[in-house]
Amino acid sequence: MNRKEILQFTEDFVRSYMADKEAGHNWWHIKRVRDTARYIRKQEQKGDLFVIELAALLHDIGDDKIDPDTNGNKLVRSFLRQEGVEDEIIHSVTEIMAKISFRDNLHGEYSRTPELDIVQDADRLDAIGAIGIARAFAYGGSKGNEIYKPGKGPREYKNKNEYHNSDSSTINHFYEKLLLLKDRMNTDTGKQLAHERHRYMEEFLQQFFKEWNGEEL
Repeated sequence: MNRKEILQFTEDFVRSYMADKEAGHNWWHIKRVRDTARYIRKQEQKGDLFVIELAALLHDIGDDKIDPDTNGNKLVRSFLRQEGVEDEIIHSVTEIMAKISFRDNLHGEYSRTPELDIVQDADRLDAIGAIGIARAFAYGGSKGNEIYKPGKGPREYKNKNEYHNSDSSTINHFYEKLLLLKDRMNTDTGKQLAHERHRYMEEFLQQFFKEWNGEEL
């Protein structure tokens, strides 16, 4: 099986897996991350495109935000081996999956690759800007989180468990994560794309608090 066929089978697998996932983490999120990762790779001219596309397609398999009962590493390894993917590439893909998430970066730095840098930037870009705002409220709503809790400010999380178990409001999530992503982009292209999306979120929050506080009345 050639790489084009493997990518098509992987896309089909991910589409099926994501069919019942919440709106912020469904197939369309995956497609946007893949498309953005392709663009960044083209601009940066580095990284193995096959690894980048596979990791972009598979990065949310078994993510405990949306599917805590699935061992994503095991499922992805089994799937890719079945498709005849080399062990070295499987290792690269699963390493990206293990390191891509914001909450997996709370313990400090770790070894990086161009492929991780690109896929992580693409995933982070989908968490900010207009789509990032929509995704934040879609996910918060799916978990029953408040839009905003006056008097309860954002937190700093010491570890993955604290972050995962937080009942913080969606507005606090902007300060706890989304507004931090611009300065955590890895590639020059990611940094350029993040600038406008970050500014849009700042403008949204200004308008949100203006309306919440009745400053227009």
